[in-house]
Amino acid sequence: MKRLIIPLLALLLLTGAAQAQKKTTPLKKKEPTSASPQVLATFDGEKITVQDYQEALKTLPAQLQWSIAQNRNLRAKFLDNLVTKKMLIKTAKESGVKEDQEMRRRIEEFKNELILGKYLREKLEHIKVTDQEAKAYYDRRKKEFTTPKEVRARHILVKTKEKAEKIYRDLKNGADFTKLAKECSIDRASAEKGGELGFFTRADMVKPFSDAAFSMKPGEISQPVKTPFGYHVIQVEEVKPPQQKAFKDVKEEIKKQLFQEKQQEAFDKLVAQVKKKWKVEIHPEKLDQIFNSK
Repeated sequence: MKRLIIPLLALLLLTGAAQAQKKTTPLKKKEPTSASPQVLATFDGEKITVQDYQEALKTLPAQLQWSIAQNRNLRAKFLDNLVTKKMLIKTAKESGVKEDQEMRRRIEEFKNELILGKYLREKLEHIKVTDQEAKAYYDRRKKEFTTPKEVRARHILVKTKEKAEKIYRDLKNGADFTKLAKECSIDRASAEKGGELGFFTRADMVKPFSDAAFSMKPGEISQPVKTPFGYHVIQVEEVKPPQQKAFKDVKEEIKKQLFQEKQQEAFDKLVAQVKKKWKVEIHPEKLDQIFNSK
C-alpha cells in the first residue's frame, strides 16, 4: 500500500515539533526527589537545572533521547554541550552583538510558523480513525494486503547457449547442481552458494527468467533461458503461494493511511475556506519574469 504524501501539510504540522514533543516524548519524566540535585552545572552565576536538562532533552529525536537515557557518557556529554551552548550565548550577548533587520525578520518568521503549526494542530486534532473504518477498508481492498507468490530457486549462468545446453544435459544425467554452479556459473555471487538465489517474486527478476521459474514445479530443471545476462539453467526448489495478510497484522498501517487521508481532506477544506474568505488571486504567469523565460 502506497503512503499518502502530503508535503505541505506535513511541513506545517512539523513546525514547532519541539514544543509538541513535550506531550509525546517517549521518555517518562522522572521527577527529582528531595535528595536529587536541582542544579546540574553553574558558570558565572548562571545555573543549569534538572528542568533545563529535561526540557532540552525533549527537543531531540526520540531515538537519540533513548540512547542518551541508556548511556552515562552520552548523558554527561549532552550536559556538557548544554553548558557550552549557554556559555557561548552569554558570551555572544556580552560581546555587543545586536539584532539586525535580518535577525528580526527570521525571528518573526519563526514565530509565525509556530503560530501556524499550533493553529493547524488544533484544527486537525479531532481527526480519528476507528477500528471499524480500518476493517471496512481492509475488506474492500484485500488484494492490496496479499503477499505475491514467491519462488526459491538456484541457477547456473553462462555466456553461450551451447554451454548451457551441455550443463542441462549433465544435470539431467545426475550431475551435482551445486558443483556445476561453483565451477561454471559466471554469476559469482550466487555461484559460491551453489547457485542459490533465495526467495523472489515475479517482479524481482527479468521477465524471461521469471516466466520460466514461475511456470515450474519444485525439483524441475529448466531448458536454457536467455536473458540480457546470458543463458540460465534454473532449478526451482520451493514455491510459496500468495498469502492473505491478517487484518490484525495490517490494522495500524491502514489506520495510519486513513488518518493521513482524513487529515489531507480536512486541510484542503480549510485552505479552500480561507482562500474564499480572503478572495485570493494568484498569477503564476508573472513568475516568468523572475526566471527570464518567455
